[in-house]
Amino acid sequence: MIDRQKELLAENLRLQKEIERISLRNQLTIPKSIADKLDKFIKTDFDEVGHEDWWIQENGLIEWFNKIPNCYIKDAYLAGKALGVDLVEVIE
Repeated sequence: MIDRQKELLAENLRLQKEIERISLRNQLTIPKSIADKLDKFIKTDFDEVGHEDWWIQENGLIEWFNKIPNCYIKDAYLAGKALGVDLVEVIE
């Protein structure tokens, strides 16, 4: 029984390391300068539909977001802020 427990513990450790490796590889990142602009976006008061797209274009973010095809990183960042969790890592 002790050998089986050791095998299970070793397998558990291997799986934990694999999960960490996959999590690090799939981590979404966003530059601090973009995050700062999105934080400013959160503080802006919106009173009309479509204002978000206009604000993003006017503040020079559209070019950055267009570099990444099918990128929903903005939505993930803003959702994480709303939920109080870090879905997107901010890098320097």
